Amino acid sequence: MPSEKERELGRLEDRMSFINKRMAEIRAEGHIAEARTWIQKFVVPKKNGKRYYYYRLMEACDKKSKSGSIQGKLKLYLGNKDNPQYHTYKAAIRRRNELQELKRRYDKLTALYEKLLSTAVSYGYLSEAVIEEELKRTETNKDAIDLTVTRELLKAVERIQETVSQLSRWVERVSSLVNKIIVFNQGLSQGKRI
Repeated sequence: MPSEKERELGRLEDRMSFINKRMAEIRAEGHIAEARTWIQKFVVPKKNGKRYYYYRLMEACDKKSKSGSIQGKLKLYLGNKDNPQYHTYKAAIRRRNELQELKRRYDKLTALYEKLLSTAVSYGYLSEAVIEEELKRTETNKDAIDLTVTRELLKAVERIQETVSQLSRWVERVSSLVNKIIVFNQGLSQGKRI
């Protein structure tokens, strides 16, 4: 029967394996945004009072403003919210941010794993107090991983809902065009001039 230390090491290995798998899935999803890039929204007001919102991909430069905030330079114009390029870069930035967070968690788990191994090697055993302390820490990490999984599922549902909404708009447009074609063809068959 495995000892408490072996079970804990097994749990850590499982979590590290899960994070590695998720990181590989994210990389397989598509382009990963470069570090120090972000999407900036800007408005173009018109004389008639309307305001049009557009987006651009910004890249951090070495300059800082007087307030100390990072300055950026235009890297790519992304158009409006309906532009596919905007959605592509938004997803790439989301993937980058998630990878960074998973990497931080993986590094923490690796440090904990190495600490457990070195403690076992140094003393030949783990005291009950050390085991309980390490278990509490890993339970906190487990909750964080579960939260990440839940967030990803919610994001996936949102993407599906957005896709369904886009498909619905396209079906409405196609239906409208089909109706216009039918009316046009009926007018031609009846000899009416349209």
